[in-house]
Amino acid sequence: MTETIGFIGVGRMGSEMATNLLEDDYDVVVYDIDDDRVEALVEKGAQRGMSIQNVADRVTVVMTSLPTSDIVNDVYFGDGGLLHAVDDETMFVEMSTIEASVVEIIATEAKGNEVVDCPVIGTPSEAAAATLTIVAGCSETAFERVRPILKPLGNRIDHVEGVGTAKRIKLANNVMTYGNFAIAAEMTALIEEMGIDARRFFDITRSGAASSAIADAKMPKALDGDYEPGFTVDGARGDLQYALSMKEDADFSAPLASSVAERYTFAASADHGERDYSVLQGALSKRWE
Repeated sequence: MTETIGFIGVGRMGSEMATNLLEDDYDVVVYDIDDDRVEALVEKGAQRGMSIQNVADRVTVVMTSLPTSDIVNDVYFGDGGLLHAVDDETMFVEMSTIEASVVEIIATEAKGNEVVDCPVIGTPSEAAAATLTIVAGCSETAFERVRPILKPLGNRIDHVEGVGTAKRIKLANNVMTYGNFAIAAEMTALIEEMGIDARRFFDITRSGAASSAIADAKMPKALDGDYEPGFTVDGARGDLQYALSMKEDADFSAPLASSVAERYTFAASADHGERDYSVLQGALSKRWE
């Protein structure tokens, strides 16, 4: 069976994934409220979707990559949403970083349609390079169908049982990522406050166990004052709030995760919400005073 792909949500991540599907010779129909992003993909060979329902009517697999739980709910359940009058053979691949309960409800309401809970781990540049880690929570049958579609998007694809499991793994991963950078930002800011060269400190710490991939990616830009968004403070805060809801669901104490969220809330309160979350280091170092 030759799959045709609908891609709804072609922002920083979605546009790169849709491009890689086109380069792998898939027919891709794209839709986004940002027409400029749609047009850029049409110029690469994608077909323009006129509406959410129009996309669903033209494809066998719909992939969604959207910024919030509320938007995902609207795309699937709102007027003209994906679950209205869709063909029984259509597969839904939900790739957003959102609350697990949202995709679980989608799977319940989709009835005969296969739903793949499929967040990705990586940055827009890794999406462009097709080096994402992809976690697919679904049945074995659904995984066998979706795996060829995911291969052009990443260099690691993990199958886990159960819709909702992949979202929870992604959210926990993000807490660890944001937390890792937050402690590096805090200590680098402390070093600066003590009159020690922050770049020298960062270079020294890279040689030992304190080194990390996220600090390597974010700290040089932070120290240069380059906060062009890869992923914003507000985006990080949203992920952290979704993750903190998991501890409530499990009745589990996670004070460190809560402290991480507080640090990013601090950065947002200093009017850095739309900047890359590496700005946390500058905010903590009082560079903005």
